[in-house]
Amino acid sequence: MRWISKDNIERCLNQAWRDMANQARDKLLSAPDANTRKAILQASSNVWRAFYELLPPHLQHKCWYCETEILRSDMTVDHFRPKNKVDDDKTHDGYWWLAFDWQNYRCACTFCNSRRVFEETQGGKGCRFPLENPEVRAFTPLDEINLSNERPYFLDPFNIDDEKLLWFDNDGYPIPKPDATDSQQTKVNNSTEIFHLDEKRLTRARNDVRIEVEKQIKNIKNNDNVQTAKAKLRSMVDNTEMLSRAAIVYLRAHRELPEVKDILNLD
Repeated sequence: MRWISKDNIERCLNQAWRDMANQARDKLLSAPDANTRKAILQASSNVWRAFYELLPPHLQHKCWYCETEILRSDMTVDHFRPKNKVDDDKTHDGYWWLAFDWQNYRCACTFCNSRRVFEETQGGKGCRFPLENPEVRAFTPLDEINLSNERPYFLDPFNIDDEKLLWFDNDGYPIPKPDATDSQQTKVNNSTEIFHLDEKRLTRARNDVRIEVEKQIKNIKNNDNVQTAKAKLRSMVDNTEMLSRAAIVYLRAHRELPEVKDILNLD
């Protein structure tokens, strides 16, 4: 997972989309009951589909959670705070009032967004939204203070600090960063389950990244076509590239090399 700048997202949105989203939101807020709200949500999925179409290609084709492209299926728009229900709180009717708020949207592959159960692993976000502080969970549009105080207990691409919590072992399996606190470890472990980040094909793909990093590091150490090796590694860690967080983690193991310090902008 890599950080996604909200400013970059907002620049993509035009007035026509904002008007469409605002009209749908106003209609939803004025709905007299839950059944009417549900019907409005079902009839207005074009709002988040149109949001997706306005994004630049590198944000459309790479899952914001697992960083895959075509490896794990088509891309969808995930409602970060679920709009219909919350599996972690059976009394909650979902954050329906945020259904047309673009700040509640994340681009996700269907493996991250939908529940999957395999022989070895299971995962997929569905309607999961665990909180570190569930006692302040917001239940209505009037709970603005509670909403701002909620601490999601899993990784969020819009949270600039979250990407640095996610590391990987030498087999490609997700783990918390070495010095993570207990709370941060739980956040990473929850994310592994929620987004199915330990699925076999994904871990193998990360392991391929590690192997490629080691190959290019060997070239640098042997003074063998160093400029090409540096260019390859620089490309692998770029935010637009598939599994770039894994490339960063594996490259950091060689941060004593001046070339790696330069690539990772380390002091």
